[in-house]
Amino acid sequence: MLRSSLIAAGSVILCTAAAAQTGVVQSKVMQTAAKFGGTYHVATGTWTRNAPTSAQLGTGDIIYNNTANLDAWSSQTDDTQSYQIVDAGRIPTTGSAGSANRDNYNITDVTIGYCIDNNTANSADVLVTIYGSYEPCEDPEVHLCSGEFMGIGLPGATAANIANGWATCWTINFDLSGGDEICIQGDADGFFDSDLDFDSFGFGLEFDPGGTGGYVNNIDFGPIITGDRMWTVQATGEITASSGAGVVGCTVAATGGGGGTYYGPVECCTPTAGGLNSTGLDNSDFAYIGFAPGSPMAAAGCYYFGGYDNLYCAANGAGGVQPNPNGGNLLYMGLYSVIEADLTGNCVPSACGAPTGPTLVDFCTPASNNSTGAPAVLSGTGGSGFETDVHLDVSGGPLPLPGGSRMLGYFLVGNMATAGTPVGDGTFCLIGATGASFGRYNVAGTTRYSLGLFDANGDLENMVGTGGTSGYGFDIPYDILIAGTPLTTIVSGDTYHFQCWFRDTAAGIGHSNFTNGVSVTFP
Repeated sequence: MLRSSLIAAGSVILCTAAAAQTGVVQSKVMQTAAKFGGTYHVATGTWTRNAPTSAQLGTGDIIYNNTANLDAWSSQTDDTQSYQIVDAGRIPTTGSAGSANRDNYNITDVTIGYCIDNNTANSADVLVTIYGSYEPCEDPEVHLCSGEFMGIGLPGATAANIANGWATCWTINFDLSGGDEICIQGDADGFFDSDLDFDSFGFGLEFDPGGTGGYVNNIDFGPIITGDRMWTVQATGEITASSGAGVVGCTVAATGGGGGTYYGPVECCTPTAGGLNSTGLDNSDFAYIGFAPGSPMAAAGCYYFGGYDNLYCAANGAGGVQPNPNGGNLLYMGLYSVIEADLTGNCVPSACGAPTGPTLVDFCTPASNNSTGAPAVLSGTGGSGFETDVHLDVSGGPLPLPGGSRMLGYFLVGNMATAGTPVGDGTFCLIGATGASFGRYNVAGTTRYSLGLFDANGDLENMVGTGGTSGYGFDIPYDILIAGTPLTTIVSGDTYHFQCWFRDTAAGIGHSNFTNGVSVTFP
């Protein structure tokens, strides 16, 4: 059960899911402001302390920002097992309200907030799950997960707060670059239905994932609660956020939130000290809490956090308490969350566990024989961990000359896979058709540098540090430079074509050759 006991709320019937449990979960005061704990790089499990996020670096957009009113948190300790809590909101498309400029979002950074109780300095583990399409307050088991990641060894309580008997609260940024990016569609399916049951996404947190619930001595550990400081209006039928004309220059009623994002309106109310002062667009204001099966104290279902009032944006900009039509005040419920995406808009959504690797297809094969009497073979794999996550290798190349002189080679990229043109001793398969053009990965001082030498086994050893952990071949970077086109960036869904050119002096002075080609469609 939750340490903070459930409070009956039978008269507060605000949950849209008919079968859901409706109730209130008591929240706790944050004695100190949340501290930023740094950036956790999911691909490597490493930390960068106080690192700026991608949006701060100018390489991404904040697409969801639910950070207002940082003054409360809720324990999520259970005596039997861990469980998930799932909040809901909306990320718009070009066809819905706001100024969204794309329909697909490639999520690169996620920031969460949590507090951990006062009698342990133990580190924390959290599972973060994104549901691209999620009906607010439904059991997440009936929705497909679009992506999830683990934060392992997150900061625990500080010595100073332990001494004062306080919980310690943190915000943590997760960097998903290097293969852990999550692609979702705006408005759940790329289209605006003007119905939050069809337009919402889900944001889930599970503390101590897979564990028995809690830590040493059942330590309280749970999310920072945010939302409704500025915005409470959602879809038709929801309670109006405010009356009156609002602040000059700010449209308050019927905006649905979204301030602090690249598509949202300006914020209207006085910011909460230390907060980013925003409620996520169409935040559901209630959440699914999956209490442990068989718990005698609670059932999985729809809950609000209690103990604190919703504050709305009043006409003078200072805010006020939102009334509950059933009596009393509404109780806000949202999870601290900031979601960022890169600037592309054509990523390909997939479900958790679905294959997301590159598609590689050979062409122009077999290549011409080299001085070994057999062709050099170009092959590719996903999972290098570098930029595009695609790695190329060459085997079967020319052997070192007597005396140890080694043959050099480097990689080429083209916009077309062609039947080829005889060049040197081989066939160059990136030209020979109208519109075909190519570029060389021989630009020193950049990631577009692939110079290598063939070793005694005929494998191309990378000599310039762009071969990944193996030290062989080449990790394909995002940057593409093809003759006649400006420098561009590979994005999800792009297909490019690759070959390797190499010298082959053993076949004669001035001789050279090519490998086969590999076409890569990037995930």
